[in-house]
Amino acid sequence: MKSAITVKRKSNHILIIFGIIAWICLHQSCTHDSLIMDDMEPDLMDTMDNPIDTMVVDTMDIDTTGNGMPCDPDIVYFQNDILPILQGSCAFSGCHDAASASDGVILDNYENVINTTEVEPFNLGDSELYEVITEDDPDDVMPPTGKMDNEKISLIAQWILQGALDLVCDEETSDCEIENVTYNGFVSGIFDTSCNGCHSTTAAFGGVILDTYNGVKLQVDNERLYGAINWDAGFERMPQGQDQLDSCTIAKVKSWIDEGAQNN
Repeated sequence: MKSAITVKRKSNHILIIFGIIAWICLHQSCTHDSLIMDDMEPDLMDTMDNPIDTMVVDTMDIDTTGNGMPCDPDIVYFQNDILPILQGSCAFSGCHDAASASDGVILDNYENVINTTEVEPFNLGDSELYEVITEDDPDDVMPPTGKMDNEKISLIAQWILQGALDLVCDEETSDCEIENVTYNGFVSGIFDTSCNGCHSTTAAFGGVILDTYNGVKLQVDNERLYGAINWDAGFERMPQGQDQLDSCTIAKVKSWIDEGAQNN
């Protein structure tokens, strides 16, 4: 009887040992799988459910419709910052509007910019748009009326480096300070961005010049400037063929006009 009990106990001990060994093997197997995942090449990890974030600025939570989304000063928005530059400097008759489409390039909206010119997100070197605006050869530089200033070039560069996304923010939800608006500090920059592609000293469509103070002041004195940018009845809407300037910008220009439209 004792011999049978002893054999039974030994059998139980053996089963317990086998169970422990099986548990250890299973545990090591799971651990080994984890190490394989950690050793995977980054480009393979990108194809998993949780891709590596390579964005310069996190835009995952940005509302691309701009509905109620205040503007973030660290983000360059295509609709607010880049499109006005392209429309004012490039997308006009004879150059890169939809009707002219010089060299097949159209720069009047996001889809056309992406589809008709080379823009490589996060990469300035492979982006033709950046190349042509930084070209040193006067015969090749764009726009042909003259090289963009450094501020505009910097904005376009930042937009590309942030992924060349079609983002927009609601400037009306941000504070709009209309006190102490100056010509040199604000007003001239608005016309430079949105109007001077058509209304500069070298391209004075309709006889209107807005790249000099005297030219702007003439339109103020003729009571044509504010009515045009505010889209008042009886005035030709400006910027022509583009979206209306945002309400804060219009309010700032009006404040400058109301204060005497000084060359300040």
